[in-house]
Amino acid sequence: MKIAYTPIHLFLAIVLLTSTGGIWAQNKDDWFEGTAASGEIVRVPIKSMKALKYPRRAERLGAEGYVVVSFDVDETGTMVDLRVTDSKPKILFDKSALKFFKNMRLSPAMIDGKEVYASDITFRLRFELGR
Repeated sequence: MKIAYTPIHLFLAIVLLTSTGGIWAQNKDDWFEGTAASGEIVRVPIKSMKALKYPRRAERLGAEGYVVVSFDVDETGTMVDLRVTDSKPKILFDKSALKFFKNMRLSPAMIDGKEVYASDITFRLRFELGR
């Protein structure tokens, strides 16, 4: 089984999933891109994340699809206003995607050595079964 990540405004590492739950091959330079209040583009570093699990129901159905999530990150590195903005098929992968992001730990965005609020972060998470 494989889950592919397709970025909208960020770069992330390759995902490899095993049949027992999965492994995220995280690059130490992984980050999300957002916008500071000043309008400046900022990077929000990813400190850690747990493996994403393919929903059993979707696997049983042989379903593939995607979920687009959006969120902000405050000055402490806490994810704010995490929400699904689009998904296909509707609802099938939403819970798994939200759980994945809720378990993620982030560092705050920085401008001139000072933590800043980052908004407008969007990510498209693709779910694909192994061929």
